[in-house]
Amino acid sequence: MNATRRTGTLRLRGRGLWLVASLELKQRLRSRAWVVALAVWMIVLLGIGALGLAPVLLTAQYDGVEQVSSMIFSAQIVFVMFAMLLVVPALSAGAINGDRSAGTLATLQASLLSPAEIVLGKLLAGWSTGLAFLVLALPSLVPIAVLGHVDPLYMLRLLAVIVVLTACVTALGLGLSALTRRTLSSVVLAYVLVIGVTVVLPVAWGVSGLVITDQKEVTVYSTAYPADEDVEADSPMTCEARRETRQISRLDLTMPLMWGNPVVLLAETAPTVTADRWRTGEDEGLDLLSTLKFGMRTAAHPLAPSNFNECWIEDRGYPAHLDDGSAGAPLWPMGLGLWAIVGVAAVTLAIRRVAVPVRHLGRGERIA
Repeated sequence: MNATRRTGTLRLRGRGLWLVASLELKQRLRSRAWVVALAVWMIVLLGIGALGLAPVLLTAQYDGVEQVSSMIFSAQIVFVMFAMLLVVPALSAGAINGDRSAGTLATLQASLLSPAEIVLGKLLAGWSTGLAFLVLALPSLVPIAVLGHVDPLYMLRLLAVIVVLTACVTALGLGLSALTRRTLSSVVLAYVLVIGVTVVLPVAWGVSGLVITDQKEVTVYSTAYPADEDVEADSPMTCEARRETRQISRLDLTMPLMWGNPVVLLAETAPTVTADRWRTGEDEGLDLLSTLKFGMRTAAHPLAPSNFNECWIEDRGYPAHLDDGSAGAPLWPMGLGLWAIVGVAAVTLAIRRVAVPVRHLGRGERIA
């Protein structure tokens, strides 16, 4: 009996998934508010790109178009990510408790649809609606990417991260919708969790760098400036090594606070920038995300020898052999792994809460 009930709860059929998803999508398409929101969304993104490029194009400084476009593209993709995090919880956090309050969830539960089909169908509908915002962002993102000579694979990696995070946040909203009785409660909880990951935890991580410090004796490479009479015309300076005891912020110990940050996950897809590239002054191809990636990799390896290299690359005896901490272990496997665990747990919880018969009901909660 229990095995049969469990099998029926987890039964998945394509027809059942499509039925639930199509019902959800039809309900949203009936509202003109979504059409207006999508149109405004597209116009805003096009405006951001136009305003960013207008000064460069109007002054005919075409030599700087590539670098400016690359920076604007990275800023736009971050904006798209934040906007998705604001839109998706509103799409999914009321999908179950809203239907329960309206008395329509019981109709689905009494049908031949399994709880897994109901939950995953709603997940598919919410995810698809969220991806509609991403698709409408492409007319603004693609031209800027072309002008900035952005690698197509880099852009695909960015879009893939947004697609995966959208699915996980949609699943989180569904889980909260099944857990709470009121739609407002689940939406607020979803926003609190999203804001906590994107804003609160980074602030806590930054503050931890002021609190968790360690005194270490390190080798510091610095430029030695000779006396004026010893300086020859066009002669390079000398890079010398010395031992110093420095107070080092151990941000690496609290790095798990940043694993799930969506912006950090986007930055992990950017090309790796080495410390030597910064010293040469080469800014071609650099954008906000590659800069953030370099900073996060440096913070993840505070004791890397390259962090204490203060010489210019033209100096005599420049330590090119130093291990660059920016090429350390990536952060994205832990971040995406955490989001995947949260998404699977939320969907599992939602399926259990939708399954009938229900053994326990909260106060004021009803089936139909």
